[in-house]
Amino acid sequence: MSREIASVYLDSNILSTLHYRGRDAAVLRQHAATQLWWDTERRWFRLLASRFTEEELAAGNYPGQKHALAEVRRLPYLPFSAAVKTCARTYLDEGLVPASKPGDAFQLAFATVYVVDYLLTWNQTHLANGETQEKLKRINAEHGWRTPLLMSPVTISKVALGQSVRRRHED
Repeated sequence: MSREIASVYLDSNILSTLHYRGRDAAVLRQHAATQLWWDTERRWFRLLASRFTEEELAAGNYPGQKHALAEVRRLPYLPFSAAVKTCARTYLDEGLVPASKPGDAFQLAFATVYVVDYLLTWNQTHLANGETQEKLKRINAEHGWRTPLLMSPVTISKVALGQSVRRRHED
């Protein structure tokens, strides 16, 4: 039996934080945690992104943007589809994420539609928190969709530390 590698969809804030070049102490702590995960754990996962992720990274102007864009362009992209659009609309209609944050709904929809094991994000307000995880699980059960685990670089399982990783076939 072959070992399937766990998949991780990267929210745009993971790559912008990975290449952060500012002085904000809170973001620097996230940068350090992201860099540690990137250096020690990413090899244990199949990393995925989307054109949507690239477009979010291209918006605005920030230190490290050029490097974040180069990084995302090295990753396999999940295609935008009608199913992603429908899923994102469902998340917005159900109030899973605020209507003012459609990007969060789309990032989550990519991970759901393509049956990705984890959505890795620093967005703990709208995504990587217990309340959102439970609401997502309920909504996805109603639609017959598998629920990705919503994690940050500090909460995702650490293979290097011997922790187990959830894979696509495990619920």
